[in-house]
Amino acid sequence: EDDDDDEFFAPFRHPSGAPLSAEAVSAEDEEGAEVQSLMALVSNVVDVRTEYSRKRRALERLCMSLRPRCLPEGARRVFVQRAMAEGVIQAAVRLIELGGADLACAASNFLGDLAFNSDAGAVAVLEVFDCIAACFGHIFSDLTTAHLPLLESAILLCVNIAAICPFGHSKLVPLVRPVCLQILRHPGVTDKLRGNTILLLANLSTTVGAELRDMRVADVLLDLVKQGKASGVGQSVAESVIVFLHAGPDRCEEIDTLVSLNVVSNYCVPIMKRTLSGSEFRGMYPHLLYTAKLFELFVRCKDYAEALSAH
Repeated sequence: EDDDDDEFFAPFRHPSGAPLSAEAVSAEDEEGAEVQSLMALVSNVVDVRTEYSRKRRALERLCMSLRPRCLPEGARRVFVQRAMAEGVIQAAVRLIELGGADLACAASNFLGDLAFNSDAGAVAVLEVFDCIAACFGHIFSDLTTAHLPLLESAILLCVNIAAICPFGHSKLVPLVRPVCLQILRHPGVTDKLRGNTILLLANLSTTVGAELRDMRVADVLLDLVKQGKASGVGQSVAESVIVFLHAGPDRCEEIDTLVSLNVVSNYCVPIMKRTLSGSEFRGMYPHLLYTAKLFELFVRCKDYAEALSAH
């Protein structure tokens, strides 16, 4: 952490000791000013005297600023460190505990954005996840339209924690188990919610695959793929989850079905191309680690390897 402080707060020199150009100094000044602006919003969130409506607006503005590619990576890292030091995570958890839907949504969205692509942020949120889970238990027990906005926020929070903290997956599974399959089957949920649920399952499948197989997750995802009614965002990486759960040296019914649906040309090749180009695929940016894992698992079976090599 001391090294990070040197890198981001030494005003006129690179860590290497090379002098900064005027343009670089200007960019650092701009990043510093942006972080200061965000910290003013954090002050509103943590100050017990601030009205709840103002806290909600501050959280919503923080979420907009923390979206991918909105805040430079260096400034984002500095902000996460400073915001956590001010107690923003604990303040957000207290707002979730209050139970108001709009405020809880804003606080949950903020924690999810704080955890996104941040090891420190995700680990810190995971440490208080038991408190969050206790508040969200009722919305995960049964799927109702009244809970959908808060459920979307909660699932997104779980996605971002799961992506960074595989050692925390065991905390997430008991919470999401009752509602995941309901989300995948329910015709009334948004594509965003269904897609994020599949992303969560993709992350969980890397460590708790046996539990997901017991839940028959692949059967539900295969139905979704075969029907072809979901949008790209709503279908997300369903094919990857099926392969992650059932790939092996021998053929299986689940992947045979995918192959019959032209999974190689319609999914495997496009997702690899988008991964390598850093472009969007079905509403998200695929990570090379997971795309490579898809191919590595797929070719474990000779027949599937031949299908892949044909492309």
